[in-house]
Amino acid sequence: MKKNAYLVSLLVSVFFVASCAAVGKGIPESEPAVYNSLQAVPALSLEEMFDSGYWVTRPSGTSMTVVGIAGRRSNKDEAIAEALADAARRAALYYGVYGESALVLNQGTGNLDYYSDFDYKLNLLSNAENYVNDLVFDKEKDVLEKKGAVVVRAQYNGVFSIPPYESGVENGMPSWVKNYGANISGFLTAVSYSKNKGSPQKTYQASYENAIVSLLPQLSAKTANEVVDVAGGRITQNYSVSSGVLENVMILETWLDKKTGAIWTLLVARQKE
Repeated sequence: MKKNAYLVSLLVSVFFVASCAAVGKGIPESEPAVYNSLQAVPALSLEEMFDSGYWVTRPSGTSMTVVGIAGRRSNKDEAIAEALADAARRAALYYGVYGESALVLNQGTGNLDYYSDFDYKLNLLSNAENYVNDLVFDKEKDVLEKKGAVVVRAQYNGVFSIPPYESGVENGMPSWVKNYGANISGFLTAVSYSKNKGSPQKTYQASYENAIVSLLPQLSAKTANEVVDVAGGRITQNYSVSSGVLENVMILETWLDKKTGAIWTLLVARQKE
């Protein structure tokens, strides 16, 4: 989540000075399926969901599904507790998250004098630990230990914003992955992905965090540039900083590209007023 906090701090300081800027199993691959938010979520077991790589976690009624992932441990109960903490963080997103991203592009006079750097940070507005005890799950049916990961699928009650949407699946790929977008009335919608980070926990987290960060330019974006003299030439530095607060953040669907190991996320949110 925080690769280089110094970069964000540096760019914020610059602007202060310069601005005086993604096939469920059981779904035949040959027959496109449409999931409607007004219908029940397909009754797949946790293992079927995991094996398919297509996770439908949209809310229904006042409850939403949250999935937590942890690495295997010698003590399974400790791994379950870690996975529940991960799931609680996703539940806490519903109540708000502050995000900030910074991008710097450097270009010199030579053809190869070009590089970029990017960083972001996300801070929950409420403590995720507060929601752990509110998660409801069946230890026999909603806990899976497989492929080096421990996965918990839980329900969180208290959701009052239900995104109206439909998602088609064709040849194993959700339409929002194929189209790299989705139109969901009343919400900011993000589609993003993450390359394989070496573990399911890191890859899934990076995927939904990238989706959140992709919404920040719609909230607030500032840009600036400056020319820096260096030995033998000049470098033009272009800065872009985006920030804002989102609420009602919900991970609707997640899809695993089995060919590349990338994780795709469909996420919705609203700008906090």
